[in-house]
Amino acid sequence: MLDPKLHTFLLLVQCQSTTRCAELLHLTQPAVSQHIKALETAYDVKLFVKEGRRLVLTPRGQRLAQLCRRLATLDEQIVREMHQADTPTLRFGATLSIADGLMPSVLPHLVDQFPEIQFHMVEQNTHALLEQLENGLLDFALIEGNFDHRRYDYSPFFVSRFVGLCSPTSPYRVFRRLRDTLQAPLILRESGSGTRDIFEGECRAHNLAVTDYVSLCEIEHIPTLLGLVATGKGITFAYEAAARSLLAQNRLQVMELEDLQLERPFHFVCLPGSPRSELLARMAQVVTQAAETCAGAAL
Repeated sequence: MLDPKLHTFLLLVQCQSTTRCAELLHLTQPAVSQHIKALETAYDVKLFVKEGRRLVLTPRGQRLAQLCRRLATLDEQIVREMHQADTPTLRFGATLSIADGLMPSVLPHLVDQFPEIQFHMVEQNTHALLEQLENGLLDFALIEGNFDHRRYDYSPFFVSRFVGLCSPTSPYRVFRRLRDTLQAPLILRESGSGTRDIFEGECRAHNLAVTDYVSLCEIEHIPTLLGLVATGKGITFAYEAAARSLLAQNRLQVMELEDLQLERPFHFVCLPGSPRSELLARMAQVVTQAAETCAGAAL
C-alpha cells in the first residue's frame, strides 16, 4: 500500500492548494502540511515553493513526484496480480507501425508459447503507450522512436530501415536526396508518433521542416496512409517493416535517398521492478525470436 503521506503529496501536486487537497482527503489543512513537512524532513529536500496562491514543485519535488507515480503504478500492478483469475490477463500495447507490420506474425508465437495467458493488445502512438505504461494500464509496450531509457527496462527486438515511400508509378520515385522530396505532397503520421519524431529529427539535421513541403496531410491510421501513397497521392516516411505487404505486392516503392540511410530498433519496454519481471523477460525473448523469424521469411 502506498504510504498515506506520499498519497497526500501526489494529490497536492495535482491540486496545488492545501485547502483543496485537505477537502478531497477529508483532512485538516494542518494535517496536509504535516504530511508534506514529514516528507521534506525524511528526504532532506524542499518539495514546494509558493507562486502567488499556487504551490509549485521544486526540481527535487518533481523528481519525487515522478518516483511516487511509479510506486503507485507498481502498487496497482501488485493488487491486480494478487487478485488475478486462474487465467491471467496480460495487457500490452504496440505502436501502429509494429501492430500492422509485425504483430500478425509475432502475436501467434506469444499465444503458442504462453497458452495460459489471455492477451489484450491496444494500438497507440509511442507517447500514448508510454503514458499508459506509467499509469499501470499496460504490462509492456512494443514501441518505435525515442524514449527516456533511464525510466524503463527495455530491450531491442527488431531493427528496421526508416525509408521514404512512394507509388512505383509516381514521378517521385526518381528523387535521390531528401531536399528533392519537398516537391511532393507529404502524408505523415500525427505528432506524438515515433515515426513522426524520427522524421522531424532527420529534417532538422538537414535544415528542413515538414512545413517546407508543398502540402502536409496527417493521418493516424497506417493502412489508410500507405493506401494513399500507393495510389500516387503523395509520399511518406516510415519504417520499412510497416509497409512489408504493400512492398511485396509492388504497390509501394522505396525511394533510395542518398542522404537518408537510417536503421532504428523497435523496443520491448516495461517498468522496472514489475511483479511480472521474470515473465516479461521471457516474453521479450519470444518477441525477439518471432520478429527475427518474420524478418527471415520476408527475405
